[in-house]
Amino acid sequence: MKLLVMFVAVIGLYATPAMAGSSVTLTKTDGTSVTISMEKMMEMPVTEFYTSTPWTNGIQKFRGVDFKLLLDTAGIDADTVRVSALNDYSVMVPANVLRTDGAILAYHMNDAEMSVREKGPFWVVFPYDKDVRFQTDAYWAYSVWQVKAIDGQN
Repeated sequence: MKLLVMFVAVIGLYATPAMAGSSVTLTKTDGTSVTISMEKMMEMPVTEFYTSTPWTNGIQKFRGVDFKLLLDTAGIDADTVRVSALNDYSVMVPANVLRTDGAILAYHMNDAEMSVREKGPFWVVFPYDKDVRFQTDAYWAYSVWQVKAIDGQN
């Protein structure tokens, strides 16, 4: 019986969403960094919107932290930021695009935490349906999922 209980407990660890231990590291141009846990991220003011994406079917509800607030909180005042994913994909994004175009670092889609398989735990999302310029290759490239780090670059 003890073996069965241990087996179920181990399976439960792998079956639960990866959110509990999830975090993102934000680094200023001087090299100092801060790591923000999922729990701390969810305590920050929330931004929500509905939009379709090229990677999902239909309209989705996204919830996360507005990039202006996120970058200001971390003290990142760089001209450009590198957004890096768990698989080491990264893209350079003009910071003003993230600050002024309504981008959020999403942690929920349709009121649920996003697993790594579902592009989580963090995904750069724009309100794609709000403006046709967000429906371009450039903005789609900026839409990094499985985000692990955001680094200020000058």
